[in-house]
Amino acid sequence: MTKVKTTTKAAISSNGVLGEGWLDANVHLPDELETVFISNGKGWTSIGCLVYSEGWHWAESNGVIYEKKGNIVAECESDDLDVKYWHKLPKPPFA
Repeated sequence: MTKVKTTTKAAISSNGVLGEGWLDANVHLPDELETVFISNGKGWTSIGCLVYSEGWHWAESNGVIYEKKGNIVAECESDDLDVKYWHKLPKPPFA
């Protein structure tokens, strides 16, 4: 009998949703300037947002993170990052 090898890497469903709430950036995008987790899917994960400045691109947090109107937000520095996946941030406690 041949044993089938299984993998722990999450598969992307047909609607672009990965396990644990990660979304494929080629299928779904967050709202402009919405602070989210971002990842290239190759071991790099950060906090950032999608911005429009002479075209759409991803920006990474400069480290300033705070709460505003019941959301976690970050100041982001414009950069063209290789973001493949993103994930919404949780609400802060007592929001």
